[in-house]
Amino acid sequence: MKTIYKTISLMIVFSVFGIMSCQNESSFADEKAEMEERLEKAEANVDEAINDIDRRLENAGDETRDKLEEIREDLVDDKSALEEAADDVADATEEAWEDTKSAVSRTYDDVSEGLENFKKNIEDLFDNK
Repeated sequence: MKTIYKTISLMIVFSVFGIMSCQNESSFADEKAEMEERLEKAEANVDEAINDIDRRLENAGDETRDKLEEIREDLVDDKSALEEAADDVADATEEAWEDTKSAVSRTYDDVSEGLENFKKNIEDLFDNK
């Protein structure tokens, strides 16, 4: 009888560990997919901002053109950072996920801040004219 209880206890323990392991994998996969989606949206927003700059450059005067080109360069750098972050997420292993997630989140936050600055700079540049 003790052997049956031990066997049942071991089965329960292994089942619990198996469920916990699956939950961790699911959590990793879910977080990874969510991060990939966030990065895609951020990259689309940067592309939209670059397109906005390109449209404005067509009719810009010399002084405004110089400022727009500087802003555009910053946006291109942001896009490169997002692409690199997306590659890091795609290559991330579950073991290194926490470190990858932290680094990518910092990049995402920096780019988000850059987009806010872009909006402010554009408003300042064209509202003062």
